[in-house]
Amino acid sequence: MLRMDYDVKRPFSVLLVTILMVHAAHAGMPAADTVDARIAHVVQRDSITVLVTDSGLGGLAVAADLDARVRTSGVYRKVRIIFANALPESNRGYNRMKTTQQKVRVFNDALAGMAHAYAPDVILVACNTLSVLIPQTAFAAASPIPVLGIVGTGVDMLYDKLAAAPGSAAIIFGTETTIGAGTHRRMLMERGIDPARIVTRTCPNLAGAIETDASGSAVAAAVDGFAALAAAELHAGPGKVFAGLCCTHYGYAAARFREALAAHGVASVEIVDPNTRMNEVLFPPEHPRVTDRPVCTVEVVSRAVISPEEQASIGGLVEGVSPATAIALRTYLLQRDLFPFNPDATE
Repeated sequence: MLRMDYDVKRPFSVLLVTILMVHAAHAGMPAADTVDARIAHVVQRDSITVLVTDSGLGGLAVAADLDARVRTSGVYRKVRIIFANALPESNRGYNRMKTTQQKVRVFNDALAGMAHAYAPDVILVACNTLSVLIPQTAFAAASPIPVLGIVGTGVDMLYDKLAAAPGSAAIIFGTETTIGAGTHRRMLMERGIDPARIVTRTCPNLAGAIETDASGSAVAAAVDGFAALAAAELHAGPGKVFAGLCCTHYGYAAARFREALAAHGVASVEIVDPNTRMNEVLFPPEHPRVTDRPVCTVEVVSRAVISPEEQASIGGLVEGVSPATAIALRTYLLQRDLFPFNPDATE
């Protein structure tokens, strides 16, 4: 019989990762198994649980899209969608954390807590800020649960556009953590894209403004300012410009980005929104239709309080795609023990 001795002083996430490693070994899952291979195994089932997470509510767009696809495709008989907010506290987002080590620790604890609470078959990290942290988490390294980030989706989309349009350029809009990591730029360069064709632009505090009032004047002014700075960095006379909205929140303001860039002299703009493609991995073309009456449920859980203003702003934007997601947001579960968080902890 397997015996495991637990040190009560060890962090919860470390204990859970140890358990997951043992589970993976007993399940016959090789340590080098890839995320893609694990997801390919998951999509063979007709009933699955999908956990979508974000450091805020931007990823609800991905949850809403997933709900809509499940209901129309009929490739799963039953799907449980849980949107779990990885924000530890209101006004304590990851971009405000002082060190990368703190961000990784908090996100690792969040992943472990979510997995413990909901036992998902797959975790979709619908957040660029958190996706760049995935490789540094002990959870993703050890867990048999595939953890898929949205960064790769955005890079694939931008590369396809740039490769098909010589003389074009890309603007990557993102948070401080996303742009600071440089992952999108590096991956595009590794695929042969000239760095002179890539402009990156941080958009401080824009995600929070969108959550509070996506259609408000503050968002419009902020997007206009960021678009002006990005447009000024483009080389003279570029052809098509692909605006990569590399924060899940920014998709809610896609029209404003297009209008702002045009107002600052970017004549030919195409918005590239990874939110629209992330779920495709769960719907491979060869997957057969198995039912005309799929059962799909959506839940929203959060350790941080979601304000009525945030519920109204984001709920109104996703309702047209998925009424169930809008209802779940309005009736969300405040789960303070979803994962541990100590804002005063030092690294």
